[in-house]
Amino acid sequence: SNYSVYPFIGVLEYTPCFVKQDDEVEDILEISLMDLLSDSSIVTRPVKTSYNIDVEVPAFLFKGHTVWGATAMILSEVKELLKQII
Repeated sequence: SNYSVYPFIGVLEYTPCFVKQDDEVEDILEISLMDLLSDSSIVTRPVKTSYNIDVEVPAFLFKGHTVWGATAMILSEVKELLKQII
C-alpha cells in the first residue's frame, strides 16, 4: 500500500473510550496479552487477491475475528518482541 505505519504500545490504569473510524477499521478488538502471546492464536486463512486468486496468508484469530494483512504483520512483530522480555 506504500503507507508507513508507526505502532505505539502503552500501559494505562483505565480502559480508554475507543472511537472507531468506520472508513478505517471494521471493528475494535480488545485482546489480552495472554491471547496475543498464545501460539494457538496464529492460523492460516485463504484471502482473495485483487486478481481473484486465493492466497494462504498467516493471520490471528481473536474472539471469532480474523486479523490479517499489515495488522497481523505488526502484531506478529510485537508478539516476538514481547516474548523476548516476558
